[in-house]
Amino acid sequence: MVSLLLIDTDFDFCSGIYTEFGKNQNYSLHIISSWNEARETLVHHSIDIIISGFDLKESLEFLREIRSSKNLTPFIILIKHGDETGIIEGISQGADLVLPKTDPISLCPALDTAINRFLSQISTSSSWKEVVPISMQDNVSSESDYAVRDYRVVLNAIPLPVFLRNLNGIYIDCNTAFEKFVRINKNDIVGKSNYDFFPREVADHYHYMDELIIENPYVQQYEYSFENHQGGTNNILISKNVLQIGDGKICGIIGVIFDISDRKKFEEIVYTSEEKYRTLADYTYDWEALISPERIYRYVSPSCERITGYLPIDFISNPDLVINITHPDDMEKIQRHYLGGFNQDTGPFQTDYRIITRSGEERWLSHICQSVFRDDGSWIGRRESKCDITFRKEIEKAYLETNLKLNLLSSITRHDVLNQLSALVGYTDIALEMTTDPDIGVMLKRVMSTAKTISDQISFTRTYQDIGIKAPAWQEVNDVIKRATAGVSIEFIEIDVTLTGLEVLADPLLERVFFCLLDNSERHGKYVTRSRFSCRDENECLIIVYEDNGVGIDTREKDRVFDRGYGKNTGFGLFLAKEILAISGESITEKGEPGKGVVFEIRFQPGSFRRRPST
Repeated sequence: MVSLLLIDTDFDFCSGIYTEFGKNQNYSLHIISSWNEARETLVHHSIDIIISGFDLKESLEFLREIRSSKNLTPFIILIKHGDETGIIEGISQGADLVLPKTDPISLCPALDTAINRFLSQISTSSSWKEVVPISMQDNVSSESDYAVRDYRVVLNAIPLPVFLRNLNGIYIDCNTAFEKFVRINKNDIVGKSNYDFFPREVADHYHYMDELIIENPYVQQYEYSFENHQGGTNNILISKNVLQIGDGKICGIIGVIFDISDRKKFEEIVYTSEEKYRTLADYTYDWEALISPERIYRYVSPSCERITGYLPIDFISNPDLVINITHPDDMEKIQRHYLGGFNQDTGPFQTDYRIITRSGEERWLSHICQSVFRDDGSWIGRRESKCDITFRKEIEKAYLETNLKLNLLSSITRHDVLNQLSALVGYTDIALEMTTDPDIGVMLKRVMSTAKTISDQISFTRTYQDIGIKAPAWQEVNDVIKRATAGVSIEFIEIDVTLTGLEVLADPLLERVFFCLLDNSERHGKYVTRSRFSCRDENECLIIVYEDNGVGIDTREKDRVFDRGYGKNTGFGLFLAKEILAISGESITEKGEPGKGVVFEIRFQPGSFRRRPST
């Protein structure tokens, strides 16, 4: 029966190993959790194989301790998965085998194979770890002959290509994986140097790299690419360290080769992707940035210099700079945004504000930001976008100034024209009283009618010029309707309960829209005694409905009632209602049946209506 000593503190791991090895009756497993227990076990029990799952440094110290006492028991070290430098260090410091510490089910077959190889070696040699002089070729140095042990069992158990060279650069051994990798038989490798396989300048470089770690031992790693037998490119990582005998004397070099072709392909994909997205970010015209949850800038686009005069590094090294350059009149709201409410639950935020650039120039920025998250839901921070809107603000200012001047001119002109019309109407009225000629009377009445039409049109311009002057505002529908009904003579006007607490975002002239609908019923409904306002939801939109019990609108006229000048009176009422609603993106249609009254439907888009919570 083979006696195994496992040194490890991981209870679950040890239990797994015990379960797996317990299936094989040829093994006797001793599990201990400290070096002192290990020493006691080695004194009182005959151990065939030692397996250490402790830290590599502690395992090597214990290995040197037992070797110094002439204990040559095969020693296996388990290291963290992926620690390739640990494999080299473990073997170079005398371990018989170094394996990745994976789960027990995966690890035990590899241990079983290695143990059987050790036992086979022991059965053919009285002292399998005995230091035996090697005479592989005449040009192998005696120094290496004395120091290098028989690593063949160990090397062939390692799945990665491994090679050993003496201090003169001569290959003294390699494993099966190395033979397969270079596609050369081991007998054609051992006893030769890199000068036998590579051009002189390449071999000189490898010799120089060997000398570096011989003079100053360290784990040396470098990458190399070459064309493979299929015409493609292989990328490898060569990791090397020195071989030392018991007294610390350097006797050669051991190297491991890792195929990193897949990693290189992935790196190329990552680089290409990063280059693509960095190009998109770096060459945006607006100022883009990513700010972390700790309010540290992780990325600032170069366009910030064009807008502010400051470099990206200025904002990255001093996150408060974005606040410090804010115009004094806008400082409070920007401080409140950056210092007061910066968390992952804050939704998108938009504002326009001014900054003072590095050169002292005042500029307007439109700022918008929102939280960004990884696929797993963790918060990355906030993405910001700042657009220079200085030119737009200047145009808006010029537009407002021009509009004020035009409105003033229109008001003065309208006042003067209405005064002249009043005089014309007065003189015409006097002429009507003075004339006795019926034909002249008819003509004078037509003049009066024309003057009235001109007066109505002039009055309409006063209302029409106010459309769109003020920004859309939130208005409570119930209150707006009640104001619109003042002075209306319809006997019963119902405001449905569905409108309670409803607010819409519309032009401040919304009251005029409702008044136009009521006025239309009075003027054209003939016998309207009842009207009703209500609402309903439809495809995420809000529909406000106005209906009456009048004669309705003829089917042939439904598409024309909103045209300017169409109708029996001024023709401006429903046209004006449509124009007012269009300013804030709403629309109006008529869907009633002739003879059963009108049904006007006003459609509000998502985001332009809300309901006040009931109290």
